[in-house]
Amino acid sequence: MKVLKNTAFAALAASALLAAVPAQADDIEQVGRAAYLEAVTGKKVIFVPLSQGMDLNQAWTAVWQRHAARYGFSFEVRDPNMDTAAGIRALQGAIAEKPDVLIVQNPDVQTYARALKQAQDAGIKILQINMQSITQTDSYVGNDWIEMGRLEAGELARTCLAPGAPSGKIVWLAGVQTGAANIYMREGLNQILAENPGLELVSDQPADYDSEKARQITETVLQQHPDLCGIMGIWDNAEVGAGAAVLAAGKQDQVTIVTNGAGAHTACESIEKGLLDVVYNFNAPIQAEIAAQQISEFLQNPDRPAGSEKTVFFGPITRVDKNNASGRNCWKIDELK
Repeated sequence: MKVLKNTAFAALAASALLAAVPAQADDIEQVGRAAYLEAVTGKKVIFVPLSQGMDLNQAWTAVWQRHAARYGFSFEVRDPNMDTAAGIRALQGAIAEKPDVLIVQNPDVQTYARALKQAQDAGIKILQINMQSITQTDSYVGNDWIEMGRLEAGELARTCLAPGAPSGKIVWLAGVQTGAANIYMREGLNQILAENPGLELVSDQPADYDSEKARQITETVLQQHPDLCGIMGIWDNAEVGAGAAVLAAGKQDQVTIVTNGAGAHTACESIEKGLLDVVYNFNAPIQAEIAAQQISEFLQNPDRPAGSEKTVFFGPITRVDKNNASGRNCWKIDELK
């Protein structure tokens, strides 16, 4: 009798479940999908980068263009090509158009600060990507640059304070000294120097993200300090110049070069060629996907006032050397489109 009751109950439950399923496939709708599509379709997103000539900018753009095409919002790039005056004009033009979301990569902490505040006051939601201004906006997605400074300087501390190291002398190849990445990385470096008094910073000069300038600085420092142990920098594409100077001096087995980058295959090639030793990879495509989620959230909450919530998201960082300079640590732009 108990078996019959259980069987009857199971049949009743199955009937109820079938009754809840729409009779036609056309009636099936994923929960929240229609509302999402309605929220994002036809919306406008504008990106003001430093320059589209950089690998990380190309990666971000490829990912955001893919999301825009898939879900029906417009995505436009206003490229100032490393010209800050042109960047300000691009921002002012974007503010006049009043997009739903404005994405900004700041050249330094101050230059765009007033324009960002103006955009927020105009009701435009702003996502800052990887390079911050002193004006905090709705969201920042990018690196924890103090952590990056600690990671790179810590790498050199382990190497240059180890038994048999040529010296404790290291070089900091800065980027643009007023840039957020530079300011915060230097703080991380200062912390490691304070924790490791045996480290000696013998040169702190801006290479301005220029590989030729990095090469020239490194050549001069090697002449002044032939027992140099390590170099840390701010962008892998610039530090290949330092690597070229070290190779030319025949000191590739003496000087360790540590930097960071977006994870493009060119960095892996530089490691394979012996131009770089360690790259702390912040993986620009992952950053872009995180930012795409943030863009989606902005578009789904049009009634939330611009600037009413301020969030920060630090993306993951992977240490890459000759042992793992392959696969997903070495993306190519065509693979992201």
